[in-house]
Amino acid sequence: MTVRRNNVRRRRKLESNLGETVRIASIVQKGVDTGRSSYVEMRALARTTNRNLRPKVRAILELLKGDEAIKGLPAEMSEGYTEVLTPNGNVRQDKLDSLLSIDGDIVTCLGIIESELKNRSAPSESLKALKDLVQERKKFVAALRA
Repeated sequence: MTVRRNNVRRRRKLESNLGETVRIASIVQKGVDTGRSSYVEMRALARTTNRNLRPKVRAILELLKGDEAIKGLPAEMSEGYTEVLTPNGNVRQDKLDSLLSIDGDIVTCLGIIESELKNRSAPSESLKALKDLVQERKKFVAALRA
């Protein structure tokens, strides 16, 4: 009986997370369409990004036996979204597009690494590419803050 309850709770949590992701995507799309957004919405996007990346990073860390460079990735990727806003709430579209593009590349790279690890091959090139992308993102976010 407890197994079934746990499965139901897990499914509800996943549905809740999916609903939150869809809601945030809708808000961001509205911001892109209108050219305006708020810091609250961008922080919600950062939280959702962090929450969605944690399980993937955790799975990779289990297979890699704890690579420190990947460990802090969800927190690092949640930074930068509020910096694409101007003080009056306008979205700097080109900056948001660049940030989302880098994030998409990082997530793709994580998927490749996870696949390589599951197939028992060494992901050295993929890890190097991931680390390069993370450095590129850090520089980009630093430039946004300047």
